[in-house]
Amino acid sequence: MNQPLLKKTKILHTTTRLVLGGGVEKNIYYTIASLTNEFEFHLSCGVHFEDDLFCHFPEVKIIICPHLMNAIHPIKDLKALWFYYRLIKKEKYDIVHTHETKASFITKLAAWLAGCPYVIYGLHGVTFNDPMSRFKRNFYILLEKLTIRCADIIVAVGQNTIEAYHKENIGKNIPFQVIRSGIDINGYLRQAIQSDEKKLQFRKSLGINANDIVLITVGRFSYSKAQRYSIEAFATLQKKYSNLKFLLIGEGELLHDSKVLAKTLKIPDNSIYFLGYQKDIPRYLSISDLFIFTSLREGLPRVIVEASVLKIPVVTFQVEGAEEVLQNEKTGFIIPQGNANTLLSKTEELILHPELRLSFGKGAYQFVIQHWDVSIMTEQLYKIYNRNTG
Repeated sequence: MNQPLLKKTKILHTTTRLVLGGGVEKNIYYTIASLTNEFEFHLSCGVHFEDDLFCHFPEVKIIICPHLMNAIHPIKDLKALWFYYRLIKKEKYDIVHTHETKASFITKLAAWLAGCPYVIYGLHGVTFNDPMSRFKRNFYILLEKLTIRCADIIVAVGQNTIEAYHKENIGKNIPFQVIRSGIDINGYLRQAIQSDEKKLQFRKSLGINANDIVLITVGRFSYSKAQRYSIEAFATLQKKYSNLKFLLIGEGELLHDSKVLAKTLKIPDNSIYFLGYQKDIPRYLSISDLFIFTSLREGLPRVIVEASVLKIPVVTFQVEGAEEVLQNEKTGFIIPQGNANTLLSKTEELILHPELRLSFGKGAYQFVIQHWDVSIMTEQLYKIYNRNTG
């Protein structure tokens, strides 16, 4: 007699938006792609939906909430809460796993009201550490304190992130686990250009010479990513070293302003490349000599990990998670936020010393391949999903 098939645990992932190349999107994608045979996954996000991963993943049911948006909007936020309350009641999810601040605030409350058996708060960053007024910061902290008890466990992408919450007395009594946002390291290496000859060919196709030193940054153009610091630093350095090139990958609301800034600073057009969104980031990292990262807020800076996978040395602002990837002065430079002079001096140090670039790159690579492989992340999540159901 055939045994009846066991019903899969049903899990809803929620996020405020899906953006092309976004770190949260990749985190959710690798989780679902690795565990789809074990669990039934649904994914819901707000109106900002730019999918480059799940469009080829028909097994996953995608649900758009027409009321969920990034900005605070009391009426739409209440409608989004009602939307998710009804959805969770109807679908009878075993687990709701939230991501990003706005979606987490609304959907963990909706899940609690709907009686979902288990709610996971995926903590990807510290929103209240963004540059903002004291009133707004205190308001965000209050919202977190009021709703975080709706979660049964906090899954943080980095130790610094959970420490920032505990420092503000948020979620101290709620179980938590740090699970680093994994990377498909083997897949990433396969996408990279391996041979020197092909690297030179790709450089040539972009108008970059063999002896040029290439700086690169990757990220959404926004106030918190703060590409303005790296552009200003490059403008100064390029006047001193004419063989410098700067690749900037990403889209975003401040892309146009960044281009205007580059022109205002009189950076030659053939020295700075605004490449927009790119799927094959490993190819661009392959031809780069150093990674410059001036973000003001992170959970754990995934792009630093990605650069390190390809042994690209990093200069970064002091931001949540940076010290969890790099050892300052040993495998990278971690400098005070907004310190333009230090950013210049440390970037110049790497420009002038190729042996230091090599040493930093190798050291960071050896660390990240041991701690950031996607299989480690999915194994940890598998245990959480299984441990807390049934």
